[in-house]
Formats: sequence, C-alpha cells, structure tokens
Amino acid sequence: MFCSVTASYGVLNNVLEIFRQRYPAIELKLHTGDQADAIERIAEGGEDIGITAKPRQMSSRVSYQELTRSSLRLLVPNIPCAVNEQISAAGENITPELLAGLPFILPERGVARNLVEQWFRQLQIKPSVYAQVSGHEAIVSTVGLGLGIGVVPELVLTTSFLRERVRVMPVEPALPTMAIGAVSYTHLRAHETGRNL
Repeated sequence: MFCSVTASYGVLNNVLEIFRQRYPAIELKLHTGDQADAIERIAEGGEDIGITAKPRQMSSRVSYQELTRSSLRLLVPNIPCAVNEQISAAGENITPELLAGLPFILPERGVARNLVEQWFRQLQIKPSVYAQVSGHEAIVSTVGLGLGIGVVPELVLTTSFLRERVRVMPVEPALPTMAIGAVSYTHLRAHETGRNL
C-alpha cells in the first residue's frame, strides 16, 4: 500500500482497524511518499493499492473509491515576518492584487497543484512562486517559517504538529475541495479486452 504520511494516520487509521479485524492473517506493507505518485505507482504495478486525491482524469488501468473529502485552505504564517507585514498593511483583506504580490509555496505537482492553478485562473492572477515542494506537509512547515503563503488540504493542516505556526485566511472565491480515496489496479481478463495482457 502507498500513501502520504498524513494519509497513513488521517485516512487509513479507521480503514485499517476494520481491515485488521476482518483479515488478521494478511500482511501489510505500507510505503509512504508524495501522494502525487500514488496513481503512477499503482498503474505500473509497484503497489497494490494507494490513497490519493482523485485527479480529473484517471488511467483506465486503475479504479477509485472515495473515502473522504478535504477542503483546500490558504495558510499564512502565524509569526512576525515580512509576509504578515504585507497582509497587515492590506488590513487583512485578501484581494487578488494582494495575493499576486505575496510569495507562494506550492506543491510541485498533483491534484492540489492543479486545483490551486485553476483557482488562480478564476482570480485572474499570476502568483509569485517562492518555492515548490514535494508533499503538503512541507508547505505547512515552510509557511510556518514565514517564507510565504501556501494552500494545503484541511486534512493535512488538522493532523500537522506545526498547525500552531500557521493560520487560515478566508478567501473569496473559496478554494475548492478535493476527494481523497483508494486507488487500485483494475484487473482485466484477456477475453474482455480482445487481446492478450
């Protein structure tokens, strides 16, 4: 099984508890990493199942089962820093113009990155990207250091031990919500596809 560190305790906790009760003899191997890698790892046969955000388009080689949903949240540092000075000067009024001038810390790739870019287009802004990181947990810590602002799923924020170092800023239009679920390889028999697999 493959998932992010956050998903291993934020999503899998209840699922694995039930699974263990029903199938105590099955041995599980859990690999953690950037959730953006999950579908590729499943499609290539490197993992049997993964927990990830649902992309807009998905390979026909994998199936998806939604487990939960998580809204995206705009994070700003909760410490005195240049970023907070800019926000304070604007009277905490988060406008598209203010957002365009603030340093953003974004995920390198994945569903959250795609949703944030869609939100930027809706606001008609081109953000100033300070850093691109692998994994949402790194966004919380980088924002908490005062290096910029970032967007993460609420699930990541609620399970982060660094959540006191950041604060959520409300924005209009609201950031989108992402579906999080289990992906697995779709096993097709040769006679169903009309060719050998």
